[in-house]
Amino acid sequence: MADLNLDQVTEALKGMFTPSNHFVFWYDDQASFSDNIDDLQQRLDQPIIRMAPDEQFKTKLKLLELQKSGESALVYSPAPMPELKLNFLADFIRFSKTYTADATLMLINELGLPSEQKAWLESHAQFFGSRERKEKFQRLYRPGIDPGMTVLAVLSKADEVRLNAVLRAVLHNGSLDDDNAILQLFAKYGLLETFWSFVVQAYGYTKTKPTLRGLMTAILLNFAFDEAQLDLPTSFADYQLGMVNNAISFVQNSRNMIDVKADLFRIATDVWQFVHAESQFKRLDISQLIKIDAFPQIDIMIVQWMTARLLDDDIAVRVGDMTLKEAINLRGKMAYHEKYDRLYQIELAAVTLLGFHVKGNAENLDDMIDDYTSHDYRIDTTYREFVVSLMNVDPDQIELVEGLRSKVENSYLNDYLAHSVSSWNQVYSPQAIVPSHQQRRFYSNFVTSEQQRTVVIISDAFRFEAAKELQAKLDRQDKFETKMDWMVTGLPSVTYFGMAALLPNHHLAYHGEKNVTVDGQNVDNVDKRREVLQAENPASQAIQVSKFLNMNTEERKALLTGQQIVYLYHNEIDVTGESAKTESSVFKAVDHTIDTLSRTIEYLRNLSVSNILVTADHGFIYRWAPIDEANKTDISNFETDKKEQRYAFSQRPIELTGVGYQRLGDLLGNDDPTYVNYPTNFNIFRAPGASQNYVHGGASAQEMLVPVVNIKLRKGRSQAVSAKIHDVTSSRRITSRQMTVRVMQDEAISDVNTLAHYSIYFADDQHRKISGVTPFVADIANQDPTARIKNIRLTLTEQTFENGQTYHLILHNDETDVEYSSDYQMDIVIQGGFGFDI
Repeated sequence: MADLNLDQVTEALKGMFTPSNHFVFWYDDQASFSDNIDDLQQRLDQPIIRMAPDEQFKTKLKLLELQKSGESALVYSPAPMPELKLNFLADFIRFSKTYTADATLMLINELGLPSEQKAWLESHAQFFGSRERKEKFQRLYRPGIDPGMTVLAVLSKADEVRLNAVLRAVLHNGSLDDDNAILQLFAKYGLLETFWSFVVQAYGYTKTKPTLRGLMTAILLNFAFDEAQLDLPTSFADYQLGMVNNAISFVQNSRNMIDVKADLFRIATDVWQFVHAESQFKRLDISQLIKIDAFPQIDIMIVQWMTARLLDDDIAVRVGDMTLKEAINLRGKMAYHEKYDRLYQIELAAVTLLGFHVKGNAENLDDMIDDYTSHDYRIDTTYREFVVSLMNVDPDQIELVEGLRSKVENSYLNDYLAHSVSSWNQVYSPQAIVPSHQQRRFYSNFVTSEQQRTVVIISDAFRFEAAKELQAKLDRQDKFETKMDWMVTGLPSVTYFGMAALLPNHHLAYHGEKNVTVDGQNVDNVDKRREVLQAENPASQAIQVSKFLNMNTEERKALLTGQQIVYLYHNEIDVTGESAKTESSVFKAVDHTIDTLSRTIEYLRNLSVSNILVTADHGFIYRWAPIDEANKTDISNFETDKKEQRYAFSQRPIELTGVGYQRLGDLLGNDDPTYVNYPTNFNIFRAPGASQNYVHGGASAQEMLVPVVNIKLRKGRSQAVSAKIHDVTSSRRITSRQMTVRVMQDEAISDVNTLAHYSIYFADDQHRKISGVTPFVADIANQDPTARIKNIRLTLTEQTFENGQTYHLILHNDETDVEYSSDYQMDIVIQGGFGFDI
């Protein structure tokens, strides 16, 4: 065994040479050290005489010469010692010393194994023939650990010496068939039976010819029906495990590991097809199915069921004791939610939109605006989320929700948008807008009212509902204090009117086509707008957001130095929506705009800008379904100066059902007699134009109600904290391997109490897990304390516990790594255990 440690051999031999003993004889029965003699010669002070079995007389002559000169030597023979009558060196041996080296015993000492493992070590000599494998074994092995498990961990490259870790490595590195690379490696070194014996002890998987596919089928089926709190059906009786709790723990702990999720998805899909599981699981009630996430296909079945309910207008259906929304939120916290997030977002949006109830018409514009800015805007947001989710859903999943598209579209357009636009037009008039909320007074109302440097970000077509999402995103960061206000645009609600109105102005005038001047000056680009700003306040600047983001830090500092007012212009939504080729992506542009503005605000924060305003020139209306001719109003019989989809200029009002009008002078605050005409519903005028589904310019909350988000840096230390939870279980005794504990979220989610993810499990004094890990999301916004108490089910592993010993319930905050624990006393009557660590 060429890789044995020669240090012990060398030291032992040196100790045998004394002034009274000059010769040492070493008969190496198995020639175990024949390859090491040259190395040994370099370590030993005395010469080594190699003696072949037929060289006894020759060797004796050499020894006689050395004896005369008083020299010493080691005689090494790679063969057994001859019997006395055939041993020519018997006289020398009698008055000298002999040395024997048991390579196996030496290796036992080197590895730190107990002496009773000698037979085991000899049977695995092939494994320890490699220096690399031996060194890995030495690093992993600890007294008390089964050496067979350590060898399995070495061969499988497991991250720890535990059966669960070995099994995860086996599953990661190969298929579920006999050609699994790790299993073949086990077989090569005679350890395949060892592996399966550990599996039998840990999981109770007893088969004459065990297979990985059979094992994982049993583990996942037992886990699935345990989740539903049901017995394994007779059709799956062959897969009943003797140690179900260990199977449950294996799945729970494994799928919390990021690098194992893909393996479990692949394996669960394989098992589902292998046992034709759908035929069995479709027999379960939805209240049982909703609890199961052992197989990704369960999500498909649930989505199909939800889609069918919504298509049947069964929005109030219960899933056990949950509403549809609660059931969807529950699935969003389960194992395969990332794969099916889009589907559940579609279902959630559909539930919200189809369940929306139209209120009565507002009595005045203030009430209408209050309703929209308080809650109705969420319908537009939900529709946007619905469309984006449908556009982004995997092609192979779209058929699961395809039927919802037209139903939700019809509901949004006919039940909500039609009512919203009609209600707006019933109460809107320019005179109803108080000066403090008129867009053309933005500069005086919002910009110059601040006694500090102000940066204004104007994002083209950034409508109110999108700004609310930006506000929520900023609030979650806990770096800013935000306040949402609003303004009403003039008509038409378009860029060339809105951009002019947002500048300091004393006189706005329309000159035809797309020309609106500010105090006689054209402002159709950033350079001209900068001139208007600097005429009002010389310490002003204007630039495109894209240029600002492309600057380095020093360039941004230079831009802001000495400036009191800075306008940053951004245009992604409008430029996307107004192109026929890209208008279908306008909602994606909204999402991207929110991210871009958030990033811009973060740059400004790093430059110590403490006062930021975000606003828009106008909003928009977008419908995903193609517009039909019935939704186009023909005004070709009326004389117009300019005609677009949502507005038209004329010298006389267009008096036609479904068409409203205002005098332009009333909107601009001058004496312009031109009339602005617009649909009083969500229809468009029959007019040429690149886009048809994305429109603006008309009169609606979606087009005219624009945001003013005031953002200030938060001073002092952050007040927001991660939501805390604590154990409120009444009895702190572990009396069963299936334990239910009660956990309470201390405070409702709010601006100062943010969502947190926890891992909950039982552990011993060495913080070793003795149960599966159950994830928990602290996201409850309910102010009622009792509504913030949840039952958490934990499964203990099948191992021996010491009754009366204290164990610990661990509540681990995954974001902060802060842990809360409570002590439990073990009191299980029937114990398990099998002598090794799973």
